[in-house]
Amino acid sequence: MKIRTVVLSAALAVLGSLTAVVPASADGISTYYLTFRTGNLTNADTEDAVRVTMFGTEGNSGPMQIDRDFRRGETWTSGPHRHPSFGTIGYISLGKSGRESDAWYSEYVSIHEEATGRIYHCAVNEWFPQGSLTRFYACS
Repeated sequence: MKIRTVVLSAALAVLGSLTAVVPASADGISTYYLTFRTGNLTNADTEDAVRVTMFGTEGNSGPMQIDRDFRRGETWTSGPHRHPSFGTIGYISLGKSGRESDAWYSEYVSIHEEATGRIYHCAVNEWFPQGSLTRFYACS
């Protein structure tokens, strides 16, 4: 009985590791949710469109523009965004359009990949000036 339990446990462990390499769906499309955190500092909000691109080990999302106001102290989630899977996400580019005459303080962007349950945290903690600017941030 003890041997059967050990063999069953080993088989379940192998099956569990195999599910991690299965694509998000049969067509290779993954669903992502992006959470943006604007700092709770004076004038940290922006009415500018924000642009983000996710970069992974197997490709990137291409630029995505988020047209909404980002309010001071706000945490807001965008999605679902469906893209071909780009593997493990290593970094993002983040910027704002510069059409409005305001700056923006971003604390972070987090990315939730629905199929794997993985959440990537991309610390920003920077001011974006009134003009257009794009920067790159590592994700862990």
